[in-house]
Amino acid sequence: MPPSPFLPQKRPWYSGFIPRKPRTIPQKESGVTRLMDEQRRISMYLRALWAHDFSVRPASSASSGKRIGHRPYVEDSRIYLPDTFAQQEEIGGPEFYRATATHCALHLVYMQAPLAAKDLKPLQIALIGLIEDARVETLAIRRFPGLKKLWGQFHTATPLQSATAADYLDRLARALLEEDYADPDPWVALGRKLFSEAQDKLENNRVSWDIGLVLAQAFAEKRVKFRPRHAVQAAYYRDDNYCLWEFRHTKSQWRLTFTYDTPDQVIKADNEMSGDVVQQVLDYTIAPDPSVDDGDSANLARKETLAVPFHYPEWDYQAQEVRPAWSTIFEKPAERGDPAAIDDIALQHRHIIKQMRYLLDAMHPQGVMRLRRLEEGDEIDLNPAIESLIDMHAGREPSPRIMMRNSRKSRDIAVMALLDLSQSTNNLVAGHRHTVLDLTRQATVLLAEAIQRVGDPFAIHGFCSNGRHDVAYYRFKDFGLAYDEAAKARLAGMNGQLSTRMGTAIRHATRHLKQQRSVKKLMLVITDGEPADIDERDPKYLRLDTKKAVEEARSCGIIPYCISLDPCADQYVSRIFGLRNYMVVDHVGRL
Repeated sequence: MPPSPFLPQKRPWYSGFIPRKPRTIPQKESGVTRLMDEQRRISMYLRALWAHDFSVRPASSASSGKRIGHRPYVEDSRIYLPDTFAQQEEIGGPEFYRATATHCALHLVYMQAPLAAKDLKPLQIALIGLIEDARVETLAIRRFPGLKKLWGQFHTATPLQSATAADYLDRLARALLEEDYADPDPWVALGRKLFSEAQDKLENNRVSWDIGLVLAQAFAEKRVKFRPRHAVQAAYYRDDNYCLWEFRHTKSQWRLTFTYDTPDQVIKADNEMSGDVVQQVLDYTIAPDPSVDDGDSANLARKETLAVPFHYPEWDYQAQEVRPAWSTIFEKPAERGDPAAIDDIALQHRHIIKQMRYLLDAMHPQGVMRLRRLEEGDEIDLNPAIESLIDMHAGREPSPRIMMRNSRKSRDIAVMALLDLSQSTNNLVAGHRHTVLDLTRQATVLLAEAIQRVGDPFAIHGFCSNGRHDVAYYRFKDFGLAYDEAAKARLAGMNGQLSTRMGTAIRHATRHLKQQRSVKKLMLVITDGEPADIDERDPKYLRLDTKKAVEEARSCGIIPYCISLDPCADQYVSRIFGLRNYMVVDHVGRL
């Protein structure tokens, strides 16, 4: 077998280690391409083809870690590619990543339903997968003929090679892609004939099943031993086709729904935050698994929205440098609950809301304010004028600041509440019967009610994370939108899950706050613990990255302030936000 173009992958605790900037020049000389350098170009390329945002991730970020270091694969509607690629002859890393990402995306675009793998032999599975690869590529080439040249350079099989099962499969794959390729073998000719006769039926993936079974039966007459581990296609841009099959242990299969009624497809955005710039998104449905019987809800198709990913850097305190585009954040729609629960919280703590409103009013007085001790003004300020006259008679230099001016002062502040929605918020508060999430919801409702009555613009966002490539960001209430029943329903439906990658969330919240025109901008971070995530075991890494994100927010004119629900927060939160920029709250009365 030819040497694998994928560099060997290790799985230490810092999985997915990528050499830093000092190794950039040696990497270029050795022909090694990193996925992180091409990831953004790949996402833009796929969006240009299919008008859809695909989730492209390195294989080292997979949660299971079972197929790391092997061929590309598709899992849970995400595309996983090797972290690095070593150049093979004339094929460079950018071409490989573009070819394999495009091929993997085709399974999500053209697969109607997964195929049953029960009672199938390995040879039948391999041939059905090969025909399915040819089917989706043929459909794509009909729309974009240039893809044929992109994929054709990976197919180099010829009849002169040894007659192993893998060689026959490679020759058949090339014959189905290239019409000019000539192969004298009757079995390859049979495959090309069956595939040519089914050109008008390629929209249905059942064609791959039928042709694959016929070819498997005909291949048995060759009496060539088929070894699944050695029958790997030489066209290494293709994935392992695991996503095509429905096994007993798999649950619901994901399917992307695309429609191309007009040449220029118009995608209607399904975004609850219609007041802001609407992102182009596309809905996909989850087909229920008939083998799972968990009530009527299992038979209902659920809906979720794929939004545009945002990439943010992270601070590496050990290397003392910034890792560019290291983490990825996705804005996801929030689940809805009963808005009556929010009204009950506001009614129960109405006296605290009243006190908070008075405090907020007193912090920034409104109306006409008199500015004293000015060099230029509307009238003379009596006290400074007398002091200047005394200095003049005493032989001292008098102060020229003897004028004053009346100025109309109005409130000009924007407030954002950023909520930590990690799994730890489901724990009970020490000495109380309510959970941390309940306390977070109560504190948020009290702040929202008080700020709304004062009239300041405010927003309520939340976050959680599942590694650096999947930071979820929820917008419960946005600037410019009313604090109505819809916003209350989203607050009532929030739940705690996953981990806390706080630095990335603060950077994204800073992005939203920078768009506000208010003179003063306040970011209230409500959390129950220090930053942590599943792909980082060093507690100082995310803590110092969060501190760096707080400093970046301050440089943009934003005031970050932490409301911690952790009684032991003094040990770390003061180092992140500063000695006077945090408070510890264990019950809503502390607000």
